[in-house]
Amino acid sequence: MRRITYSCMRRWLFLSTNSLSLLSTEKDSAAKYMMLSSLIWLIVPSLLGLFLAIKLVWPDFLNQSPYLSFGPMRTVHTNGVLLGWLSMVQVGAMYYMLPRLLNTTLWSERLGNVTVWMWNIGMTIGAGTLFMGITSGVEYAELIWPLDLYIVVMVSLVILNAFMTVAQRQERQFYVSVWYFLGSMVWLPLVYLVGNVPVEMIHVPGVHQLNMNWFLGHNILGLWFTTMGVAMVYYLLPKVTGLPIYSHKLSLIGFWTIAIFYVWNGPHHLANGPIPPWLQKAGIVPSLLMIIPVWTVIANVFGTIKNQMNLIRDNVIVKYLITAGIFYLAACLQGPFQSFMSVSAVLKFTHWTVGHAHMAPFATFTFIGMAAMYYIIPRLTGQSLYSWSLANWTYWLGTLGFLVMGLSLWTAGVMQGFAWIDGKDFMAVVEAIRPYMLLRILGGAMMMASMVVFLWNMVMTVRTSQAKIPLEQSDQKVMVQS
Repeated sequence: MRRITYSCMRRWLFLSTNSLSLLSTEKDSAAKYMMLSSLIWLIVPSLLGLFLAIKLVWPDFLNQSPYLSFGPMRTVHTNGVLLGWLSMVQVGAMYYMLPRLLNTTLWSERLGNVTVWMWNIGMTIGAGTLFMGITSGVEYAELIWPLDLYIVVMVSLVILNAFMTVAQRQERQFYVSVWYFLGSMVWLPLVYLVGNVPVEMIHVPGVHQLNMNWFLGHNILGLWFTTMGVAMVYYLLPKVTGLPIYSHKLSLIGFWTIAIFYVWNGPHHLANGPIPPWLQKAGIVPSLLMIIPVWTVIANVFGTIKNQMNLIRDNVIVKYLITAGIFYLAACLQGPFQSFMSVSAVLKFTHWTVGHAHMAPFATFTFIGMAAMYYIIPRLTGQSLYSWSLANWTYWLGTLGFLVMGLSLWTAGVMQGFAWIDGKDFMAVVEAIRPYMLLRILGGAMMMASMVVFLWNMVMTVRTSQAKIPLEQSDQKVMVQS
């Protein structure tokens, strides 16, 4: 019975033919299982996102059940992608990268595998409660408080494993990726607790709740997804290209700028809202300063490959990383632009914001996550990637799909904003932007196709025996240029 259970679970998670154990101590097993199981939370919530786009054109689509109405599907979509796919693939990458950067092993593979199970179980329960409409009712903090406490315990175990790995390190100098990983581990509990506990357990009212909500909504992006993503870029780029990172000092400037200024960005979401004017402006100024860490990342990325730009054409992982950097720059230019009160008065509550909100999670951090899996999974399984041709299809479908969706949403958003200011009838505006919503579906379908091709490539890489990857490729030290 036990073997049958393990076999079923292995097929469900598309894992390797080796037995998956809750208490496995196999080297790199936690990284492998965390990253592979994250694929479930890439595909299912993203498919719900496509269904939501269809509902905006044909509201009766999948309207036979209250569990498939817009509200439950939207919350499962956002929480599944952010807390499921992105968080899991980034933690899995950290489990792989941190020991190699510190010349040691993960402190406890057994504890790492416990967090894999805890993460998947927590996300499954969370998705179930959200589908049933059991939520806190607060955007991006929809999970009920018992699940929030569960997540705090789970993340605490991840933090313990990370810091104990650092404590047993053989490499004394911290490469910049280590700074970003550890910073993320420090900031995540603060951001999550402030954004959830006062709202759900203390019931902070009104405007104060809004401030705490956007402390979570924006800082989970900047002090978790951004810092983890940048850590992965600074690891992957030298590994894939064989070139030293352009400037370690420049990357640390970016780290400390994020640490000091990013935490103030939340109030710019409430521009022209019911908060004090000084607090609105306190959110605008740090938003403008975010160009500094963005510039450090872009300068480092392009500075690293400046003499070998052909790598962008020839290497799909480099292509993903460069494109992610460009979209990250675009997102962080849009953010300060939208934070100005006059601009916010036009764009707030329109489809523009939806297009902006997808740029970082998909076109930046999902791209980095895919690049990481294309690099790491073959090395963890000992197999060559099943198909680099499919990897290129994944890239182009995802990039072009996002551009179609993003441009249609930004155009529709500008139309909406000015039409509302002119006092146009709401339903007349809805009809006017219908063609752009159809384009949104097309772009979303291309993005979904990209994810399906990516999933197939990963599954076949795990299940198909091909040429073994030489060990020296996986153990090459990241080079640093001062």
